[in-house]
Amino acid sequence: MVIDITDEMFRDTIRQPGLVIVEFWAPWCSYCKLLEPILEELDNQYNGAVQIAKINVETETVISTELNVLSLPGLFFYKDGSLVGTVTGFVPKNQLEAAINQLI
Repeated sequence: MVIDITDEMFRDTIRQPGLVIVEFWAPWCSYCKLLEPILEELDNQYNGAVQIAKINVETETVISTELNVLSLPGLFFYKDGSLVGTVTGFVPKNQLEAAINQLI
């Protein structure tokens, strides 16, 4: 299940063991809406091997400002607490799968 996180939950979330993907999104972002079902599919497909979280940049502004998130959707890939990659904008499922498979 893709989880919604807050600024306060962000650091604990990315420190989880393994691969964690955090999507920075906003309710008005059409590409974010297109990406949502893909992230749900990937979450089910990887069945716990990857944790996927999302953070609303309109209500949770501290982390998005700190990370200088300027374009949405923004996907940040963390492995064992360290940033290992980013993707900006809408990306097809097969490209996300390739990125995930390289990182897990």
